[in-house]
Amino acid sequence: KVAAIRRFAVELIQAGNSFDEAESLALRLGGREDFHYVSAYNDPYVIAGQASIGFELGRQLEGPLTVVCGVGGGGLASGLGLWAATRSDVRIVGVESAASTALSASVQAGRQISMTIGPTLADGLAGNIEPGSVTIDLVGRYVHDLVTVSEDEISSAIRYLALERGVVAEGAGAVSVA
Repeated sequence: KVAAIRRFAVELIQAGNSFDEAESLALRLGGREDFHYVSAYNDPYVIAGQASIGFELGRQLEGPLTVVCGVGGGGLASGLGLWAATRSDVRIVGVESAASTALSASVQAGRQISMTIGPTLADGLAGNIEPGSVTIDLVGRYVHDLVTVSEDEISSAIRYLALERGVVAEGAGAVSVA
């Protein structure tokens, strides 16, 4: 991922050893005049872009549909949930790693809850939720179910996708299969 980012004309700043540490710095830098931080999940335009996946699914598939997606901060699930709210025949299920359940805990509490995040193959979904994130309410209102999967289930899903489907997926991409 880092090598791919370095190919663009951007200043790459790496900070900390976790998403939470990197996001904390990004939020601080985003408040400066010379930086603009776009959250990967807590941004209305990002969420609207994620919703476009639902419209594509709707054009390609007949209902009823159950759409299963990985959740970290909840941007994808929020967008899909908003799209699903326009249809009576669509159900959205979000999937978290059992090692990183900050979103489901926050949804259950109705406010941002910080959790201890464990190591996970689904590192692209791991981390806490930014305070004040709109995704907590959106996921709570529009996502039909949130489930967790174990590291063994994620590992099995990665293996299944590679051996049976010829798809190389990282853990965050395999949680919905898990």
